[in-house]
Amino acid sequence: MNKVYVSGALTDVVNPSETKALYEKIGLLCEEIGLQAYVPHKQTDPVNNPDISPREVFDQDKYQVSRSDLVIAYLGSLSFGVGMELAYAETNKIPIILLYETGKRISRFPRGIPTVIAEIQFHDHEDALNKLRNILTKWNPEHPEFLLSVRQ
Repeated sequence: MNKVYVSGALTDVVNPSETKALYEKIGLLCEEIGLQAYVPHKQTDPVNNPDISPREVFDQDKYQVSRSDLVIAYLGSLSFGVGMELAYAETNKIPIILLYETGKRISRFPRGIPTVIAEIQFHDHEDALNKLRNILTKWNPEHPEFLLSVRQ
């Protein structure tokens, strides 16, 4: 079963419950179409799991990225952790799908990562999930390059 790492900010997020709900919905969508999703906040949330040390979070999340076949990253909130996860994925040639709201200003650096296979701009969470479903049902980990045309 192909593994997906769902990357997104957890610290100083404007609406943490809504944001975490999006990550969980992405994870459920992956599971629905036969992919195994790892949603970090379910294990290492800074609010619900304050006893987990920063080093343990780093080791766990780095390990999970390294064993993933795909990283789906929400870029709508600034996050050093997401940036590091994306750099680690790129270094390991792991395909990446980027998600963010239409009209949101996003740094060109993550958008320029060579292993980004799709970039999704969305109006609301339903729109994001519909667009993501369309891409994931076409994704083939053996030949991810066909999705490069999906970049918007």
